[in-house]
Amino acid sequence: MDNEKGISDIIEKWDTRKEHLTYCYRNRDKATVIEPMKEAVDDFLTFLCLINEKQFSSAENILEYSKEFDYKPINFEERISFILKKPHQYHSFVQLNELYHELLKLHAIMKIKTQKK
Repeated sequence: MDNEKGISDIIEKWDTRKEHLTYCYRNRDKATVIEPMKEAVDDFLTFLCLINEKQFSSAENILEYSKEFDYKPINFEERISFILKKPHQYHSFVQLNELYHELLKLHAIMKIKTQKK
């Protein structure tokens, strides 16, 4: 899969999932948020690996090799650990949304830097 195409697909999926998750959290439907949150986290981690030109294997071992990443959000390890431990909490959703926004900005910075070379 082409990195840019993959990233574009992930962003589209997040926009759709975000609406669904917002609806579920608004209705306090915690049982239905766990699976879409796990999928959204996997997509986020795939996005993170794509911009760092690494292969994503699983959410469980992302912390082991995330220190090698050139591009990652601030306090990434702490934030993703919280989200992975408590995907049903609304605060995890808020954090994941912020991580997506920060990663989009980092991706834009990365693209600008590579175009200047």
